[in-house]
Formats: sequence, C-alpha cells, structure tokens
Amino acid sequence: MRLVRSVKLAAVALAAASGAALAVAPANAATTPLQRVRCNPGDTTQVQFRLFMGSSLTDPCYSGSGDVDVNITSAIYGRAGDRSGHVVFADGTKSSFAKGEAITLRGTIVHLHTD
Repeated sequence: MRLVRSVKLAAVALAAASGAALAVAPANAATTPLQRVRCNPGDTTQVQFRLFMGSSLTDPCYSGSGDVDVNITSAIYGRAGDRSGHVVFADGTKSSFAKGEAITLRGTIVHLHTD
C-alpha cells in the first residue's frame, strides 16, 4: 500500500514539474533560428533588404527569430515583415523596428536581431 502511494506521489510530482518546465519555455522555442533565405518579395515572414544594384536573388533576406552577424553594405531599403527587432550598424548605433515597419538604414549593418 505504501509503495503504491509513493509511486502515485512521484508521478504527480513529475507531471507537475513537467508542466512547470513547459510553462517557462520561451515563446519562440519552437521557431526556426534566424537565417539567410532566398528572398520572396511577397513573403511577410521575411525581414528583407534591397541592395543598391540587387535583385530578389542577391538581396539579403532573413527568416526565423534570434541573432545573426551580417555584413550588409549597400542596402537602400529594409522591410520588417511580420518581425520586430533591431539592427546594429558598423559604428555601434542600433535601430529598432516593429512589425510591418520600414527599417531605418544608416550605413553598414553588422548585426540583425528578430523576435
């Protein structure tokens, strides 16, 4: 009888601990990491940059969430799509952006973060 009761208590404790672990998992834990992808102009899930002499084949676009070091030197336009985050420029300044906004460009982008 005691063994059965302690096994039941252990099972309840394990279930409670598992639930607590799931509750504190980050909201984006199941999303894909931020990575460069081929641009799809109509894809609002991508953060997209247009280069001075670019095309959708060469323009840098990123999908997912997280951080990535980049070297975007001649962008004339940036679009946030469905992501918010920030870019860091070579001079150390940072520009934040919200979902659906244009990304303010001030020179070479060296780091991209999306939520």
